[in-house]
Amino acid sequence: MTAKTPSAPSLIGRLSTPSLIVTMFLLGMSACVLGLVVWKAYDARRIALVQSETEIRNLVRSLTEHASHTIQSVDVVVDDLVALLRFRGTPTTVFNDRLREIVDNLPHLRRLAVLDERGDLRFASIAQVPHINYADRSYFNHHRDNPHRELLITGPLLPRTSSQPVIALTRRIETPEGQFAGVVVATIESDYFLEFYKMFKLGTNGSINLINGDGNVLIRWPALSTQVRDLSRGNLFQKRLKDSPTGYHRIVSPFDGLVKYYAYEKSGRYPLIVTVSRSEASVLSGWYEELRSDILVAIALLACIVLLATLLGSQLRYRQRVENILREREARFRLIDANIADVVLLLDNKGVLVFVSQSSKAVLGFTPEQLIGQSCFDLVHPDDASSLRLHNLQLDQPSGSERREFRLVRPDGTMIWLEANFRFTKSERTRRCDIVCTLRDVTQRKRMEDEVEALNFRLAEMAKTDGLTGLPNRRSLDDFINNVFATHADLAVLMIDIDYFKGLNDCLGHQAGDEGLRQIGKLLGDVVANTGGLAARYGGEEFAVILPGSDAKAAMALAETARIKIRDLALANPAAPNQRLTVSIGVASRTAATPDASTLFREADIALYEAKRRSRDCSVAAPVYLGDAGSLVPEVEARSGTPA
Repeated sequence: MTAKTPSAPSLIGRLSTPSLIVTMFLLGMSACVLGLVVWKAYDARRIALVQSETEIRNLVRSLTEHASHTIQSVDVVVDDLVALLRFRGTPTTVFNDRLREIVDNLPHLRRLAVLDERGDLRFASIAQVPHINYADRSYFNHHRDNPHRELLITGPLLPRTSSQPVIALTRRIETPEGQFAGVVVATIESDYFLEFYKMFKLGTNGSINLINGDGNVLIRWPALSTQVRDLSRGNLFQKRLKDSPTGYHRIVSPFDGLVKYYAYEKSGRYPLIVTVSRSEASVLSGWYEELRSDILVAIALLACIVLLATLLGSQLRYRQRVENILREREARFRLIDANIADVVLLLDNKGVLVFVSQSSKAVLGFTPEQLIGQSCFDLVHPDDASSLRLHNLQLDQPSGSERREFRLVRPDGTMIWLEANFRFTKSERTRRCDIVCTLRDVTQRKRMEDEVEALNFRLAEMAKTDGLTGLPNRRSLDDFINNVFATHADLAVLMIDIDYFKGLNDCLGHQAGDEGLRQIGKLLGDVVANTGGLAARYGGEEFAVILPGSDAKAAMALAETARIKIRDLALANPAAPNQRLTVSIGVASRTAATPDASTLFREADIALYEAKRRSRDCSVAAPVYLGDAGSLVPEVEARSGTPA
């Protein structure tokens, strides 16, 4: 009887099936990991490029508005001067003073000048107008040969009186009959724009260019050792500006030959183009770092898969474990998405919500189903609703945007602050304009801002108050006297010094001295409380009282009142002859000969020394200031108390 041998297919199947399953599993999982890395890298790169495009477009828009507004402020001045010179004839030399006044009021304007029909400098915003001829300047020849009156922007130029490059803004001057009569020239230093552009962080090899309508580079930041000044033959002027006044492209820079992403925008008011560029390496630097991390993670995952595949003895157990890992990861991704994402809303033109993102539950406390169909104003706190009416949103369709902040009460009764960014969107299919709104919870930021504001207010108050007596300090005193000196013809100053104060500290200690300062400070504050004046600690044991609207007699009376009340406090001073804490007071009142507040303080101080010299515990009125003689009349009025 012949033994039955197993069939070949069944034997091969039993031997190859586990290996085949493991091999297929390894290939499948490896493909998944690599695909995930590739997909994540592609998506992260796309997001980085989109974010960079948004940032660069926003920046170039802001810089275009800045340049336009800067030029416009100077253009208004130049246009007014052209009109003045045309219809009022040749001004006098005081016209130079007017030009200097204009330059002083416009910090970005460096100089104003007027050239006659021969190119000679006639008027300028400088003290001494030199004899210089500018007939060789291109802007002068342009205005002389062209009857147009538009503003011409030229630069950068090196002035003949300075080494700092400037941008020249010029207009043609005409006689009433329309004949050429010269040029008005206004210059802006290139450093004005450069210092502003330095504030923006564009990364390595990023740049900002301000270009005039002829393709000439007016400003480039950062500057290069060899710069391309004329871009009129470049692709920007030959093609792109003709297609659209704004744009965003990937190019090879004509300045340094690097691949860059750049945006440009042409001003609607003036022949100016602003470009902002960032190198591709700078834009994608964060993406490169993230990609390296993802590759390391992918390598680690592949190693784990190989290890697990060799250790697992059962395809079912292995498959179940993989499914559990994938299920856990998906849950984590959903949890992260639900808790950190901003809320995205879509509103129709009546303010009704037509779409709400899933993150609304975590941020607002409402599910999307609860919000869709409601008016957006139903969610806003009543005190903030009026400012959010759609007709108040200043949005320029279709690209305008606006940011607002408002409060919202969640279903659990808590109130949160939200930052809303509104933007119009237009459907190409329905031609209907809706509003996209992005909400972000800024409650913590608002709370911190309120705390910082309260702290700043407290610090400001502490900076103006003497910590020991509670009276205003020397800074507050200086501010007060400067204000009232300019507004009050009648003004008096009292300088008050504690008698024998050093002896008090030596005998009873500094704590007793501090207590005496505190009580005297409180008493002076009470005496001056209803007079409209100010009592302040001047320094050490000295106090000062400012009495606006008081003449010498009233000031002397108040000084005596304060002196007697301080004496009546009966504070002990073993160093004084009468064993009491007393004060000496110098009084000075403003006269027609008092030139400034410091003189008034000096006269009160001299009167105080006179009170000290006499017998202390008295009030002395200041002498009259003689002006040219520079001396003081030695006659003073004094009142003193009786010895204890």
